[in-house]
Amino acid sequence: MKSLDELVGMEVADFEAWARRLRGKKAAALETDWSWWRRGDQCPPSGDWHVWMLLAGRGFGKTRTGAEWVRNHAETHPGARIALVAASLHEARQIMVEGESGLLNIHPSAERPTLRGHSLSWPNGAQATILSASEPDRFRGPQFAAAWCDEVCKWPDAEAAWDMLQFALRLGQAPRQVATTTPRPIPLLRRLLADERTAVSRMATAENERFLAPGFLE
Repeated sequence: MKSLDELVGMEVADFEAWARRLRGKKAAALETDWSWWRRGDQCPPSGDWHVWMLLAGRGFGKTRTGAEWVRNHAETHPGARIALVAASLHEARQIMVEGESGLLNIHPSAERPTLRGHSLSWPNGAQATILSASEPDRFRGPQFAAAWCDEVCKWPDAEAAWDMLQFALRLGQAPRQVATTTPRPIPLLRRLLADERTAVSRMATAENERFLAPGFLE
């Protein structure tokens, strides 16, 4: 196994060739270590933000970035309560949880959360609840310290759903949420971009070119 200094100094192509030569537990560990694979624009911003808004085109890696943020929060906050919100329960489960870049597929097998109904449970007691933005009344009752909101620009009645979620974010000293979305000119997006507590990351699809199918960008 190479040292960290040796790996940091490698060209991207050499690093990928080295990674492909790994076998067994070493390969599995590296494959699920997001700190090796993420780009700089996929790292959470510094500062005292309440919302991290990721505005990016299709194929950028928004889902992986959001899922890894949730994974990190769950692993570093035993017993955490997290909301996973999409336009529908079907989309939340299909993309955020069970998708190729979803929560079930980015963990090492021994650390993978367990899915039961609309809830994910981690070995350390952290839990995530799957919610639909089309049913904002269901946000009443549960309480959370963090949330991942996917494709907020396609939520039905987005402002009502967002506002109801804010009432549920009442655990911990500083609840935070990540919103991953393809931009659309809706009132909620304009409102969040104007809020000084929103940290904004704008990203282009082309930045993820090497992980996309040939011809996709064309």
